[in-house]
Amino acid sequence: MTSATYRFGDFRLDPATRTLSRGGETIALPSKAFDCIVYLIEHRDRAVGRDELIAAVWGKAELGDNVLGQTVLFARRALEDTGKEQHAIRTIVRYGYHWVAPVTIETAPQAMPAHASPPAGPQDDAAIVPGLDLPVPAPVTHRHRAVALRVSLALAAVALAIAGGLFWRSAAVPDRATGATAGPPAARPATLVLPATVSGDAEAGWARLGVMDLVADRLRAAGLAVVPSDNVVALARGLAADDRGDALHALATAAAAGLVVDARADALAGHWRVSLRTVLGREPPIDVQGESLDLLAAARLAGDRLAARLGGDQASTTPAAEPALEDLLQQVDAAMLSERLDSARVLLDQAGAALRADPQLRFRRAQIDYQAGQSAAAEAGFADLVATVPAEQDPIIHARALHGLGILAMQRGDSAAALPRLDAAIDLLRDRSVPDLLGKAYNSRAGAHAVRRENAAALADFAAARSALEAAGDGLALAVLDANLGAFDLLRDRHAEAVDALDRAIGRFAAFRLYAAELNARDAAAQAQLILLRPDAALASDARLHELASQVADPQRRLAAELTRAQVLAANGRLADAQALLALATADPAASPALRARAAAIAARLALAAEAPAEAERLATEALPTLPDSDDARLAEQTWITLLRAQQALGEVAAAAATVARIDARAARLDTPPAHLLARLAAAEHAADAGIAMAGFEQALAAADEGRTPLDVLLVAQGYAQRLIAAGLPGQAAPLAERVRGFADHDYEAALLQLRVYHALGQTAAWNGALARCRRLAGERVLPARLLVAP
Repeated sequence: MTSATYRFGDFRLDPATRTLSRGGETIALPSKAFDCIVYLIEHRDRAVGRDELIAAVWGKAELGDNVLGQTVLFARRALEDTGKEQHAIRTIVRYGYHWVAPVTIETAPQAMPAHASPPAGPQDDAAIVPGLDLPVPAPVTHRHRAVALRVSLALAAVALAIAGGLFWRSAAVPDRATGATAGPPAARPATLVLPATVSGDAEAGWARLGVMDLVADRLRAAGLAVVPSDNVVALARGLAADDRGDALHALATAAAAGLVVDARADALAGHWRVSLRTVLGREPPIDVQGESLDLLAAARLAGDRLAARLGGDQASTTPAAEPALEDLLQQVDAAMLSERLDSARVLLDQAGAALRADPQLRFRRAQIDYQAGQSAAAEAGFADLVATVPAEQDPIIHARALHGLGILAMQRGDSAAALPRLDAAIDLLRDRSVPDLLGKAYNSRAGAHAVRRENAAALADFAAARSALEAAGDGLALAVLDANLGAFDLLRDRHAEAVDALDRAIGRFAAFRLYAAELNARDAAAQAQLILLRPDAALASDARLHELASQVADPQRRLAAELTRAQVLAANGRLADAQALLALATADPAASPALRARAAAIAARLALAAEAPAEAERLATEALPTLPDSDDARLAEQTWITLLRAQQALGEVAAAAATVARIDARAARLDTPPAHLLARLAAAEHAADAGIAMAGFEQALAAADEGRTPLDVLLVAQGYAQRLIAAGLPGQAAPLAERVRGFADHDYEAALLQLRVYHALGQTAAWNGALARCRRLAGERVLPARLLVAP
């Protein structure tokens, strides 16, 4: 099959690989912006209406013009096409857009695994989770995976993210002047307020989320449990304005909400009317309205009336801040919820000097700087707040600024500096009835303890975070917590526990349509399943991994996920598909040196398994200089042992001795259990003296048993059994076959080890059983001919 590649000016657009490049350098942009460019190019013979473009890219008929406008703005920025010049995307006033740049089309063969198909699921950029401190799944290259997972606990990298509570107001609605808060909500079913439908005023684009958030605040102030606004925004992304029935039930279930409220704001003759109606969870429905000259005053009135009808406490009718400040905060927060950071910044810039000096607005500016990747400006803003807003004046703002400084210190890799700031933030939040902020701060501190290997402290903070976030009803933050806990369990080599935590996170991320976060969690879970010798379980996510990877704008993250797929497919005997993915990754000009090294390492293992030791040696030698020194996916350890076994198979005694020395030096440098285990195994496999070899294997096996990592046990058992069989001692290898029995029903290599041992022992019945398992698991792998002959 062929795929079209489009060239215009210095740019090259490849829809098949979802890459936009200029002069050979890949340009990252949100997936919806990429899709808009592709659609406009493919229909460049005519102008495309707004409604048509929305339906084609988002798959629905209704979407705010602000969303489409922002998406086109992202596309223009990537193309350096200003709204004034419009040399590529021309705006057709009151209609839509027209692609006007000259385009050259190139076609080339498109190599894909036979099973692959275009993604069929919904797409969403989901690069930033509103309400969390950090970009949720920051696309990164495949580097030191243990380091990446440590960073994920602090910085939202490779697999996961940490929820820090910087980007949203507390669910307890603290008074902005005093920091006082209402008590915790009563034990009632949570209420979910939908984004408002707004009509009659084109200038009130912020109102859709602003009205929703203010109504939620008023219900919360009356003591009612309310789903956090950032959760609602994430869950309601794909919900059309007229979507009801099953979709609302699914939304409520995902948010654990017992009541769903629809909101509508209408601009009438000189005033606003805000209408609220319970559309799920209350029969007959409750309808209330609020009218005022000011939109937010109308929303506040409607929210208070609904709270009274729902049995809430009497909330103060006085805004928590001056009206001008309250209005501006609501507009800024709405812009941030919809990820329109430029709009939020403009609102702050246009405020008067007195308003800009308010701590709440200064905090919002630091939030925006951080979310926009301007770490230095964000740190300066948080530090200024800590220095000029004492905890006695506003403990909430002071605590959140400390939290921000703690996260930025983690981003620099300085957990020692982060911990005292996080400690101080937690101390300020602990007795303030702000469970969402407190839970996120505990989650951040758990990450700091985790990267320092302070496991007991990390576990205690994870537990405290879960308790607080469950009290807050913050499902999105709980998803991030589970993802972080999964990463922490991987660091501790608790792979089965990691899979459980990651599976919980995956379910929540999917419900919230956070596809990039879901991709990262699935990638990590697949790696954990391979270490557990459960390739079949890892394969269950392959189609979804492919679908999600195809939606990621960053080519490095996409290639990293495809390499994980290659590992999974190879472990399941789908060698042609795995080789095709490796070839694509290796040939991709966007692949980083680390990704190329990872591809070579995977290919080296396949070559050794195919009894091609020379090729395995070449590939492993190519991979190791760039491959991360140590990783919790055990790829480095597997590559070192692959190199050693290939050299031994080739009879390269001197080269093998040099490799053993390098492995030993590496263990001394890293001083980690996997590195020491590898050193013991390598020394035993290379030892000429049988007694030294057997003693070394026993030590390595004991270490593998102590670590309880199935992949480690298998690697040691493979080398040990081969040595025993070669020495004419197959009887001593029988316990090794039994040791991997629990893995042999799912893992081909474990089944093959059993087959070798039973063949050497001449145990026909056991050999027949092992042969049946091998044939069932082999896929495209070819069993050694000598093992097919009955003993």
